[in-house]
Amino acid sequence: MNKLSSIFSFYGWVVVAACTTAAYSAVVFYNPILGVFANIFQDQFQWKMSEIALAITFGSIGAAALAPLTGVALDKWGGRWVIAGSSIIMFFCLIALAFLNHIWQLYIFYSIGRSLTFGMTSGAYIAVNNWFIQKRGLTVGIVAAGTRVAMGTIPILLALIISLTGSWRLGWGSLAILVALLGILPALFFIRKRPEDMGLLPDGLSKQNDSSDANNEFALENDYSVSQAIRTRAFWFIGLGVGLGLFGQGSVNFLQIPHLIDQGLSLTQSTVVVSVFSITASVGGILAGIMSVKIRMRWVQAFSMLGMSFGIFLLIHADSFFDGIIYGLVYGTFFGSNFTMLQSIYADYFGRRQVGTIQGISRPVQLSMNAVGPFLGGLWYDQTASFTNPFTLYAFLFIIAALSFALAKYPELKKTTLE
Repeated sequence: MNKLSSIFSFYGWVVVAACTTAAYSAVVFYNPILGVFANIFQDQFQWKMSEIALAITFGSIGAAALAPLTGVALDKWGGRWVIAGSSIIMFFCLIALAFLNHIWQLYIFYSIGRSLTFGMTSGAYIAVNNWFIQKRGLTVGIVAAGTRVAMGTIPILLALIISLTGSWRLGWGSLAILVALLGILPALFFIRKRPEDMGLLPDGLSKQNDSSDANNEFALENDYSVSQAIRTRAFWFIGLGVGLGLFGQGSVNFLQIPHLIDQGLSLTQSTVVVSVFSITASVGGILAGIMSVKIRMRWVQAFSMLGMSFGIFLLIHADSFFDGIIYGLVYGTFFGSNFTMLQSIYADYFGRRQVGTIQGISRPVQLSMNAVGPFLGGLWYDQTASFTNPFTLYAFLFIIAALSFALAKYPELKKTTLE
């Protein structure tokens, strides 16, 4: 009991809690949230699905442009100020969206908010990566569970608010309040950059602890410089795998609700399916974090991508509420596993000290792929009135991503007893 108490007295767990609430609030600009509004905007403003999806594209392009700067800022100042600053701007963007009347307003305010969301979530995950090494997979899984639970609860609560009040504008306002309470305040009061800044060590280990177990865990941490990282084969294979994954998963997240409605489900049933998918993903993420202690992250990631590919085929054929639930359970489990590994895989390969900058170098291309996916899927639907072809494409891209992770052998400098 004393050992357990000592473990959880470590301040890093406070950082995990604050990062989890930040990750929860960041979901307000994720694709499923806009998916709740998509059919409403089609009916009220006669906007096409591809036109609405362009807001995601513009926001992702903005995030891609900011990614290198965000990475440098995270390495220099830590997640606290990046998360708090992003949350404040996101708050005002949500207020502006409550007064939306023209599509250019959606493009401006949604795009700004979305472009900052990636920096906000990166700040949360990098903060946790800085505080933990041997428990990195587990703690990142906890933070990722906050995101998945948000994706499971926010869409259905949002749909309920809109249904009960008859006002989608109040939906945007409620999201602004959520960001203020869970994004801004916890970041300012509780998140700190690294344990060394408080005279601590990662994972709560004592400076006097010279046991072989501690030394073995710290042997896992080899900090690469930017120039060292980009010269490894792993850097490029990871980049390809992440990029293909973001291209497909962002598209599915946005299009799944419209697809399920087209298949005959109601808006409420569709949001319940997404809730099942998202909550299941939180469990999958934690399980992946536990597995990553024994199995290297690239293998967990590769297996997750294959599972997601199978889940997409379930989605294509889901024409009942029961089928939708099965899809949510299967796809959600593997999506959560993939999402968790995605947040730590660069630190797993290249260490803590310059992970923000190393990750930030890859992000412009990866987020540009994330930006294009939903728009192409929406445009494809506008032309064919079917989501089958784009979903099939995403499933095959997930398989290629799995192969890419499998080929991303750990560099020799990083070789450990786990390889």
